[in-house]
This record gives sequence, C-alpha cells and structure tokens, in this order.
Amino acid sequence: MPYVARAEAIDDHRVDIHEPTPGPRDTRWRRPLIADPDLRVVLIGWPPGFVTVPHHHPHAVETFQVVSGHLGFRLDDRAEIELGPGGLTIARRGEIHGLRVLGDQPLVFIACVAPNLDIPDEQVDVPDRWRDWRPSDEATP
Repeated sequence: MPYVARAEAIDDHRVDIHEPTPGPRDTRWRRPLIADPDLRVVLIGWPPGFVTVPHHHPHAVETFQVVSGHLGFRLDDRAEIELGPGGLTIARRGEIHGLRVLGDQPLVFIACVAPNLDIPDEQVDVPDRWRDWRPSDEATP
C-alpha cells in the first residue's frame, strides 16, 4: 500500500470511519485517515471477488482489521484464514501475504502500515507454493 502524505489524510485526532464511506460496492477505493512518518492508516473498500498479488514489505509491518465483509488472508506457508467484522491480523516485515474478498459482499477494512516511508515498500513475490492464488487484474495491495 503506497505512502500517504499528511496532506492526503483526514489526519485529525478523531476520525469516524463510517462517515462517509466512499465508493460504490463494485469498485475499489481507499481513504487515507492518518499519516505520520511512523504510521499510515487507510480505510479500504474492495468489491466481491477482489484478490491481491502475493507480496511482502521489506521495511514495514502491516495490520488489517475488518470493518465489514469477509477477508481471506494468507501468510507465507500457512493456510488461508477468514476474518469477519472485528477480525484483526498482521503481516510482519518480510512475510509474504495475500488478501482476497470472500463471499458476495464488499470488504471494508483498515490497513495500518508502520513506518510510513516515502520509498517503494512492497515487493511482489509469487513463490511456487502460491500458484493457486489468482490475483484480480491490476490488483495492488
């Protein structure tokens, strides 16, 4: 997930993630909430069936908390897990991970990345063990 400049984010001491939720149910959208050199927090919406490219962050830790919908999360060699509303997971620095929307409802989740560096911080890596993972066209985490 790309760097977020402070001017792009709501960046207030109080952010309501439910007002407004941008984007129709059939498109991808992202709403930067907080941006700081140490952390970026982004509200993200994906349509049903969306899948990311397996990737890792060599310089950052990333967490994902589901607001609505269902997230399929796969990490390194582990089996895919399903997270529903309130579910929280982490991809530590260097861990290959992939995300996908499960079910027929859109997914809305909060992604937090630390630190918030203005450098390329994602490495796409599709190891053999991920051959069954089918990213959506033009999928970016």
